[in-house]
Amino acid sequence: MIETLLPLQEGGIPVADDPVILAFGSIYLLIVVLIGVWGYLQTNSTDDFLITGKSVGTWVLAMTAFSVIQSGFGFVGGPELVFEFGTTALWIFFTAPLGFLITWVVLAKRMRVLADIRHTLTLADGMYVRYESDWVRGLTGLAVAVGVIAYLATNLAALQFVMRAIFGIPVIWGLFGGAFILLLYSVLGGMIAGVWTDFIQAITMIIGAVFVFAYALSFGGGMEGISRNLATADPTLISPFGGLGTPTAAIFVAIGWWILFSIGTAGQPHLITKFYMSRNLTILKWGAPIAAFSYAISSLIAFSAGLSMRAQVEAGAIEQTFSASEVGPVFVLEFTPSIVAALILAALLAAIMSTSDSFLNIGAAAISRDIPRAMGRPITDDKTELRVTQGALTGLTLLSTGVVYYSETLVGILGTIGWGFFAAAFVPIAVLGLNWKGATKEGAIAAIVGGLVVNILYSAVPMAAEVAGFGGFAAGVLALYPFSEGFPVGTVALLVAMILFIGVSIATQDRAGNELPADLHALLER
Repeated sequence: MIETLLPLQEGGIPVADDPVILAFGSIYLLIVVLIGVWGYLQTNSTDDFLITGKSVGTWVLAMTAFSVIQSGFGFVGGPELVFEFGTTALWIFFTAPLGFLITWVVLAKRMRVLADIRHTLTLADGMYVRYESDWVRGLTGLAVAVGVIAYLATNLAALQFVMRAIFGIPVIWGLFGGAFILLLYSVLGGMIAGVWTDFIQAITMIIGAVFVFAYALSFGGGMEGISRNLATADPTLISPFGGLGTPTAAIFVAIGWWILFSIGTAGQPHLITKFYMSRNLTILKWGAPIAAFSYAISSLIAFSAGLSMRAQVEAGAIEQTFSASEVGPVFVLEFTPSIVAALILAALLAAIMSTSDSFLNIGAAAISRDIPRAMGRPITDDKTELRVTQGALTGLTLLSTGVVYYSETLVGILGTIGWGFFAAAFVPIAVLGLNWKGATKEGAIAAIVGGLVVNILYSAVPMAAEVAGFGGFAAGVLALYPFSEGFPVGTVALLVAMILFIGVSIATQDRAGNELPADLHALLER
């Protein structure tokens, strides 16, 4: 019985068995834990734990923003999607850098000023200030908690592969051991530890990505050789839209991915709450181009490793003894020098830890701060609130570990589900709400509920049904999906939420209680 419950096992993941890689991995884990201890010593309040006491500068903010979006997805989920769908998957990586620019323009200054006007520590705090509604606060907290579980599971799923590759332990112990270290690090250090780990791993990831790109192109025979091998096996693998479905629907599917990963960036709470941490407004100026350029460079890992490995498999040069989720670790371990592999894998450990820390912080704050306040039962003592927040970290870690343990869903798919949850719930109420005086609390409530319903119905329910063994039910639910199979559910949910937000806000603008708070007029006119 136990055998049937185990998650993805060793499969084709090679074990490094290399003292250089083992040393790098061990040292990096030690550094991460020490940063966590240092963060613990710097944390005296919930403000410190959640937003670092507004102490972050330009480069640290930009690198943190880039790294929390890239994280384990870029090394495991990214190569996996490129390996599966070829150049079609590059829609994600070409649009995500644009998302940083959009997010900075529409939200950066407004979120930072909001933190000064009122005492805001979480996204739900900010949305309560904007709409003066406990329902909006509570639903925002609920949406954060739900999305965090899927997103945190993405990083834990990546972590189990990286732990296996570096230390040679079974995947199952990589999952449990990695989750334990993550929990220890997060409970100790909070966001102070997270942003500095983000900064270190971001620099490491950028350097490593350049080396991986060069080795991957050489391994695949250059872009000409890669393209030829892929085109011979399946022309859709080098088509901009080929992997997205029929030619008629392909362009709409591509637009759907573009919307989700560019505009949807502005709805990611682990990114936009970083603006609360900014030391002042002036340092926000150069954050967007730094973050966008850094993300683009780091994406070279997914682009080159995924395409090269698929091209060599199709050409018969290597045998596919690995799953799509294992493409990144397999390439780095087997086809790059030890020092490059050590650099990348060590950076990935830090990336996963720091990004997961961000998810755990916003999710735990939703449970300990946002939802209780929405229910009229706030924790008034700051020390108690801090301890309850740290306790909530444990529950979220255990729950997300369980999702990975029982689900064989691809890492990349888990990531897109989490992204879609956040985009649909928060782009309308944050982006439109902080740029449009006519937004109302009724519109915000309708948007959050509508976005959650679409995502839960067409993403979470089918996945849970498959895991529970009800494949027929999952197929029946998906049969009701009104769009082609490749069209992202998150985009549908986002569009539904935006339509509901605008329509309901217009219909309820004249209701009593929907006046814009007096101290926010200047904010929305910036």
